[in-house]
Amino acid sequence: MNKVTTNLRQLVRAHPTSENELSRNTGVPQPTIHRILAGRVADPRDGTLRPLATWFGVTVEQLRTSLPGEDGGSQDPVIYPVRTAKGLVLGEPVHDIAISEVRARTTCTAGRPRAELVATGQRRSYPTHWFTQRDAAPADVRLMRVHGDGMERTLFDGDLVAVMLGADGIVDGRVHVFASGGGSEPDVKIKRLFKTSDGRLRVVSDNPDKALYPDELLSPEDMANVLVIGRAIDRCGRGGL
Repeated sequence: MNKVTTNLRQLVRAHPTSENELSRNTGVPQPTIHRILAGRVADPRDGTLRPLATWFGVTVEQLRTSLPGEDGGSQDPVIYPVRTAKGLVLGEPVHDIAISEVRARTTCTAGRPRAELVATGQRRSYPTHWFTQRDAAPADVRLMRVHGDGMERTLFDGDLVAVMLGADGIVDGRVHVFASGGGSEPDVKIKRLFKTSDGRLRVVSDNPDKALYPDELLSPEDMANVLVIGRAIDRCGRGGL
């Protein structure tokens, strides 16, 4: 099996996606993707690999050789955090990348919230440098719709928020999307989160009407039942992060 096939398979496992979805996201024909994944293309052209590499946040050279975070001595497939390349090669064309809008379908298993992201069929395109500036691989970004006025004047009802999925932990003072609460369908919320000095988490609505939207304090025990879906990195609408 050639190195491109091995690396692309690892990326697909790390960011579960179908061949058809990968084709829609990158513009590479699905039969071509299938042949590469099957190992039937010995040396794919750079022009074919570039949109695939960009989507997963690596370079063409890394796709051909070693992926970031890969342990060269391991014989087992490696699942690792993917980081976006810090710059484009001079002279490369800049392409827009389409990101899917999703909604979160939540369940509760053994008292812990779980979330499945379901595509709505709507998409929005962003230039390649947008992802580089935010240190986000396109494969890790989804769009989610804001519901309600709890985050006004930052986010308004109907705004679209770009969410970096699985962002490393909670970034103090930033806006996050998370699922919490009991019942069969835990609530999905978008709020600003702050860590307190005593180990608790302060959940803040940006709406200044604290009679309607009071702050909430979560204990470490409560936080064990919170699923952070991702961190908001941009928005489209009337508000502003």
